Amino acid sequence: MFTAMMSYQRAGVALTFSPRFAAVLAEAGHFSAHCGASLDIVHAAAYDAEKEKRFCEALGRKVEVRWVEGKTPAQALLAAAKKFQFDLLIAGALQNEADDTLFTSGVARDLLRGMTCDLMLVPKPVVDPAPLNRLIFTLDPGENSGAFLHEVTRVLRPQHITIAVNETPFAAAIAASRREPLFDVNAWLEELTASFAGTGLEVETRVVTSNTGYNLCEAIQGIEADLLIVKAEADGTLPLHLNWLYQVIPCRLLVVR
Repeated sequence: MFTAMMSYQRAGVALTFSPRFAAVLAEAGHFSAHCGASLDIVHAAAYDAEKEKRFCEALGRKVEVRWVEGKTPAQALLAAAKKFQFDLLIAGALQNEADDTLFTSGVARDLLRGMTCDLMLVPKPVVDPAPLNRLIFTLDPGENSGAFLHEVTRVLRPQHITIAVNETPFAAAIAASRREPLFDVNAWLEELTASFAGTGLEVETRVVTSNTGYNLCEAIQGIEADLLIVKAEADGTLPLHLNWLYQVIPCRLLVVR
């Protein structure tokens, strides 16, 4: 289940000298401030005085950069998350400039596979981030996540949330073979939705049937949300029906461990 609280104390943002340098930093600053977390700048390389000067010039102030080394940039960033005890690591992802397709870069993919703290990936950062008005949560049928949903909406103050659930025909077949009653997903979602009555928050639900999760991917891409929130497995990997996130990220992504 999701953790009951969204309480980040210390966040780190992975920065490189790219055209999206300022935008990634702005996105990280915006989100960490919402959550009340401090923010460290992390650069996957050995200390370099000239680079440090460039960071300060780019930001217009003196800043402390966390320099970390590793066999790959992702390994360095994952090591930094442990070393500096980050609750949240924030990084950019790539975008296909030719057709505006958002996809998962190699570094972001490695971060998804090796994360030891919560991870936020921003595929299309902007210097002046808008409020996170529309959120999507992916939940497993029957998941006890009401407390977390209410906590996130309290912290981020969205106007609309979508609760997306992936049902598999295989699960239904297993229940039938065991002569067990099929879990009533719609009744469970109605109960979750009712818990937001009187809050003014718009709550929408989507139930998608798919063995692979790609139907869920298409459904989420069609919503055009500001932030997608998913839960990692106990070992830090993504659930099988969310494996498409290793290839494409439809919007800002927050993976909760």
